Amino acid sequence: MYVNTSNGKALRFRSSKSTAADNVLDEIPYGTKVYVLSWDGTWARIRYNSAVGYVVKKHLSIARPEPYDTVLAKRAQEEAARQQEKALKAENRKLDHSRLREVDPPYDVTVRTGVVGPAANLYEKADLTSTVLLLYEEGVRLSVIAKNRDWALIYNGGADRTGYMLLEDLEEDLVEDELLEDE
Repeated sequence: MYVNTSNGKALRFRSSKSTAADNVLDEIPYGTKVYVLSWDGTWARIRYNSAVGYVVKKHLSIARPEPYDTVLAKRAQEEAARQQEKALKAENRKLDHSRLREVDPPYDVTVRTGVVGPAANLYEKADLTSTVLLLYEEGVRLSVIAKNRDWALIYNGGADRTGYMLLEDLEEDLVEDELLEDE
């Protein structure tokens, strides 16, 4: 088995099944392979460097642990993802989730990006935590068929796709009147 402490530190190798300070024979580095001779309650009797002694068995694993800096990096990524999800849920609570009202007639909009990132999300539901169906780049033209204060139900005729987007990611197309000159 391998030493797999939760903090990446060495595991104390003891002469007896006790946490007394005077029975520490050695410290076994994180990731080191040891040979288990027997189990007894919370203790494992092991052989390490030709010596026999005891360690707390919860700090042993069958699989070789990843390098501890990798473990720390993964924990940091997981924590960042949890914080991002928490912030997303808080932002989502601020948005209008009331029923979208149909617009008649539907009107064209252009995706504008750069507010949050290089692309705008098309969601399955009018909810930031719902599945993202597609990413639209700047300049894509879509039609709004329903909306409320924060969300638009859009239709992309070219892809025959509907979904929900934040209105802040859309810019209403302006139709300019063309003046025709008589010849």
